[in-house]
This record gives sequence, C-alpha cells and structure tokens, in this order.
Amino acid sequence: MRYPVISMKKTGDKIREVCERRGIRAKEIQEYMGFSAVQSVYDWFRGKNMPTVDNLYALSRLLNVSMETLVAASDQEESGGECELKVLQRRKYQKIVMRYKELLWGK
Repeated sequence: MRYPVISMKKTGDKIREVCERRGIRAKEIQEYMGFSAVQSVYDWFRGKNMPTVDNLYALSRLLNVSMETLVAASDQEESGGECELKVLQRRKYQKIVMRYKELLWGK
C-alpha cells in the first residue's frame, strides 16, 4: 500500500527557508505562538519535531502560505516507493479526526 509520509527534516528545511525569505526570525515565531521558549521553533527548523496541526496552521497564516507549502514529502513518497502503513491507536486517531473537523468546519 502506498502511503504518504512526511519528512521531518525536509519539512523543517522548508519552514526555515520560508521564514528566511519572509524575514521572520525564530524569536518572532515564538512570541506569535506564545511559546515560553524559542527551542520548539528551532526543533522544527532542524526537523527534530513537527509543529502540531494547530501550530502549522498558525505558522502558515503568519507566513502567508498554505500549510501544504510548509510540508515536504519523504523520499519514499517522491519515488513512489512502498512503505508500511503506521497504525495509530484508535483513540488518538479519533482525536485527530475530530480536531481536523473543528479546523475545517468550525464545529
């Protein structure tokens, strides 16, 4: 089964590059997001962590780009390679689906 996979490293690179083009520093993102420390933003830039869906949405609004612009596919997806479907626990999956619905339809 082909399954799209996000590359954390490439996504971090894209986020950092868009920020550089827009002249927005990590400290400004920290303040905009209300984070207590700038380390979370640097972790995104390095591909150590990914922004949550909420944070990715807020970041896309700050940078005036789509969320998809900030996300990069892994080499597996780009090459059309096969990868394993990672199964989320049912409760976690339901929470994600409900959060997407809230974001999309405001419910």
